[in-house]
Amino acid sequence: MRLAGALSIIIFAGLLRAQNGQEGSRPGWPCVAGRPVDPTYIDTSESTGGLLFLFQKNEVAQASLVMSASHTHPSTLLRALGNLNGSRDFEFPVDSSIESLLVLVSLQCRNAISVFRPTGSEVTKTSGALSVDLQAGRILRIDQAETGQWRVRLEGTGLFVVSILARADIGLTRVAFPPNSDPLKEKEYLRRLNTPLFGVRQNVEIQLSGHVSGLRLQLVDAAGDRISDMEALEPIAEGAYRTTITPQVERFRILVTGTDASARPFQRMYPVLYRAQPK
Repeated sequence: MRLAGALSIIIFAGLLRAQNGQEGSRPGWPCVAGRPVDPTYIDTSESTGGLLFLFQKNEVAQASLVMSASHTHPSTLLRALGNLNGSRDFEFPVDSSIESLLVLVSLQCRNAISVFRPTGSEVTKTSGALSVDLQAGRILRIDQAETGQWRVRLEGTGLFVVSILARADIGLTRVAFPPNSDPLKEKEYLRRLNTPLFGVRQNVEIQLSGHVSGLRLQLVDAAGDRISDMEALEPIAEGAYRTTITPQVERFRILVTGTDASARPFQRMYPVLYRAQPK
């Protein structure tokens, strides 16, 4: 069962105005000093794997591209959220199983959002299958993207949200944290199944589709930085793998890397930002 992306699709269309008692569109929104995005919206989106995007009121017609993303491009390659003051690059490999890439980026005070191919050339409005430029974001679709290391560059300030999605044979469809020992009642077992424990060595199981090998699992923080050593994943059933982790931070995502059927590097990230609980 895949919960990520199905429970919460959160579109910011005037929410900053609403939380500040404003009705109409304002010049420069959402890049307005002293008007941070309500953290409740962010936490709901991140905790369920839902997509968060900053839209102007007159841009809501483009919302369908975001709302349908988890169905048209169900595999997540990269997910990151944080605050920017300057510029930052995000890199990710495109493997041979990917048919189409979907880049969704919001940046509160946007100067530039650029996407670069492995050759270093920038994806332009005319070289992508779809390119939508918005005041505080960019939506870009690239079909038949070449394999290799791609890069997204953000320039500006304020809240950023990056989601790199794909339509691909390789997909990370399930993550669970089964209790290590001690029989539990069914309700307690189900609760623990989706609740990692802070500072405790514990099992983590994943479901991964596609032909893959050399699998490793790593924890990343909300902003996309890797925060743990790589752990080898061992097969336990068809498409199912297991390893152990010890979360040393409260919030984290699961990143899986390996090689595809053509021996190309791949990565898949589970979009849910987990909250580790005390034992």
